[in-house]
Amino acid sequence: MIPLHDDQPSATQPLVTVGIIVACAVVFLWQLTGGEEVFYSYGLIPAVLFGEATLPPDLAVIAPWMTIFTSMFMHGGFMHIAGNMLYLWIFGNNVEDAMGHTRFLVFYVL
Repeated sequence: MIPLHDDQPSATQPLVTVGIIVACAVVFLWQLTGGEEVFYSYGLIPAVLFGEATLPPDLAVIAPWMTIFTSMFMHGGFMHIAGNMLYLWIFGNNVEDAMGHTRFLVFYVL
């Protein structure tokens, strides 16, 4: 069963939800054109994050702790992003409506 919509109307425009969906789509298109270097440079690699391994200098473009946030917008394939964005679109607007725009953005990032 794949949900296509919910029956809970939102009182406000889901600005943050739409912004996150757009950001994820743009990052996904960038991933498709950037090759596997993008995954190594901006994806979360636990061994690198905890200092047990290092990336080659040409791949270490950001600090390892920043990959916690950059990896939130990356996806492993079309079905991965399609499923995530579908559920974000269906349920994110209601959560954003209940929490407010700023609190929802902080909630998403945390």
